[in-house]
Amino acid sequence: MLKEVGTSGQISLGKKFAGQLFDVRAHPDGRFELVPMKVVPHRSMGLAIDATVDADWLPPGGYTQSNTWASDNRAALEAYAQRVAEQGTAAEQLHAYLAANPDATAG
Repeated sequence: MLKEVGTSGQISLGKKFAGQLFDVRAHPDGRFELVPMKVVPHRSMGLAIDATVDADWLPPGGYTQSNTWASDNRAALEAYAQRVAEQGTAAEQLHAYLAANPDATAG
């Protein structure tokens, strides 16, 4: 379809396209491309906090299911964090083992 740009710089596409949104892409060779778009409103994931749980302890992100799981498993998570603080991570333990046993990777 051939359209002429009016004196105000506008192009009319007709009633068929009224109210639709287009991404206007300008190409280096002077062409313009109109790509139909749909806008999806941004929805914030609200932070659901149980009043009985210390909010500073909950993991970041504001996901209700994760916060519920973390709250339900708080004792185990804290015990795991304590073990990591005392013994190091699995990677740190492996690194120490390999340093102490250089022949472990042979063969």
